[in-house]
Formats: sequence, structure tokens, C-alpha cells
Amino acid sequence: MSLLITDAGIAASIEAEALGVNYKITHIGIGLDGYVPSADQTQLKNEVAREALSRGSVPALGQLHFEAVFSGNTSFDGKEIGYFLEDGTLFAVDSRDGEIMSLKRSNTIITEAFELNLAGSSIKNITVELMGAPYATEELAGIAKITTIDKMNSDDDETIVTPKKLKDNTATDDDIDTESNEPKFIQLPQLWRGIQKFVLDKLWLPLAELIYPVGCPIPYPAAEAPPKFIAYIGQSFDKTVFTKLAERFPSGVMPDMRKNYIRGLGEGETPLSIKGQSVQPLGFLGDALPVHRHPIKFSTYTTGEGDSRYGGAANRGGTKYTENVSAGTPTGVITGTGDETNPNSVRWLYITRAA
Repeated sequence: MSLLITDAGIAASIEAEALGVNYKITHIGIGLDGYVPSADQTQLKNEVAREALSRGSVPALGQLHFEAVFSGNTSFDGKEIGYFLEDGTLFAVDSRDGEIMSLKRSNTIITEAFELNLAGSSIKNITVELMGAPYATEELAGIAKITTIDKMNSDDDETIVTPKKLKDNTATDDDIDTESNEPKFIQLPQLWRGIQKFVLDKLWLPLAELIYPVGCPIPYPAAEAPPKFIAYIGQSFDKTVFTKLAERFPSGVMPDMRKNYIRGLGEGETPLSIKGQSVQPLGFLGDALPVHRHPIKFSTYTTGEGDSRYGGAANRGGTKYTENVSAGTPTGVITGTGDETNPNSVRWLYITRAA
């Protein structure tokens, strides 16, 4: 840094202090020559443009900030900068031995910002001309700088945020769902979305899987499955979406439980295999049982002459028959196809968690 306060600038400061006044920097000059400044300078060596300050402020004691706008057809590669007081005195010179510090092309407009730090010097009576509105602070209304995206999450307390930058740095629902690690602001609905996602995905669903795994049927008293559940009605499902369900039903098809009962798995049987309805023959046909009667044979005996206690004379026997009986007209089989052959039952919709 080759900024140098000139002898004339120091003299002006001493004079201002003696008079009890402040001298103000009011203009900025740009020149084309690059060199090491000297204290006895009173002008720039090759000045091509000089403009009044367009805005200025005193951010802190001894620190001066100001801006100047350069426009028109003038073009330059600025290698020397002069800071001029209101009376035209060259207060300070900045030149860096050929380094370009300000660049302008014809028919363009540039705004140059400049900083002077006098806090480490004995100069106390040189200030910057405050043109127009000052920069806004918490205590003072004025112009404020717009922050950059890089500063959105910094400790910067001197710039303001535009609605667009706030929007660009606010988390989206996709950021919440994918658990993005980007440092962004969130809105209240997104906060609840994140909490719900954490409680549901991280806590409840793993716990539910331990208590009642996906695929276990649940009888549900409605015609349709509720959200996040799927019915057992023989329909296909997307195995790429419901991955846990696909582990239980690799075919991608839900069993149809509308006319089936759940039965325990026997030894050697395959899970989800179907056991057909049982039809048991009785072993006879209905017309093999006509109306008929059964014979009963009997004998009577006596123990002495004239004494008969068993229905007749001694050593006498015979046969009698029962009354005619009928077995009806059975079909010979139990089919179980009619509702009247089923036990009483209540209809439920079988569902399971869709995951």
C-alpha cells in the first residue's frame, strides 16, 4: 500500500485543528502515471478525471469511506488516485508503482469506492464530505448496501437482505426431505415438515416394523384402505416404491383375502400357498338307502311245567321286524359352496402398511 498523506494535507489538518474546524475531502482524482508517491506532491502527475464524491460515510473514528461516479467518454487505466479537500488541496496520494487501481472504458459508468484509515495518525480534523443520504445504521436512516449470498450466513451486520436473496437461501421442501446439509433458512411449515419426517421416518416407522412388520394383515372396518396402507384384494403394486412389501411379496401382487381364510403354516408347506376348498365324499349314494326295516330274532324258555316266564312254551323261538324306516335322500357329498353351509362371519377389509 503506497497511500501517502502529503505535506499540504498535514498542514491543512494542523490549520483545521488550530481553527477548531474540520476540512472535508470532497473530490477524487484519477491519473495515468504509476510511481511511489512523495510528500511534497500538490497534484497528480497525469490527472485525467476528477469527480465530486457521490456518497460518503464515517464508519468509525478515523475511518473514512466514500464513493465517486466516473462517466462519459473518458477512458483510463488509473494508476494514481488523489484525495482532494474542498479548497482543492491534495490531501493524499495513492500510487503503486504502475499497478492499475481503477479501470474505465469510453461511454461506461463506474462507481469507485475508497477507504482512508486515519486512526493511526495524528490527523483528527479531516473528514469526508457526506453527500446525499448517509449509510443506514440501527440509529440512522439512510442508504444500505445489499448483501451477497456468501454473507447470508455470516456475522455481517452492515448489509441488508433482498427478498430474492432470502428466497434463494431458504430451504425447499426437497432440501427438508433429502436432509440437505446446506446452511439455509427454513420456514415454519418446513420446520413442522422436518419434525414430522424425523418422528415418522426415524422413530415411528422403525418401531412399527418391530411391533407389527409390513405384510402382516390387519382387519379394517371400511371398504378402502386408509392412507399409507394397502388392501389385500389381489392387485399389483410398485415394488420400486414399496420395497419392504416387495420383500414379503416378491411377485409384486397382493394376496386376495376377500374369500379366503387365514390358516396356520404346516410342516413342509410353503408360505402364501393356497389350500383348495375341501370336498369330502361320504362313501355311498343317496339311492342306495331305500325304505327298509331291521329284523329282531328272539327265543323263550320255561323252567318248569306250566311255568312260562319268557313269552311262550319251553324251547320256542322266532323273528320279529321293526317298523319301516327311511334314511332320506342324501347326495353323498358336502360341497360347502353355499353361504348356508358356512359359519356366521363378519366381513373385514384386510390391509397392511404400505412401505
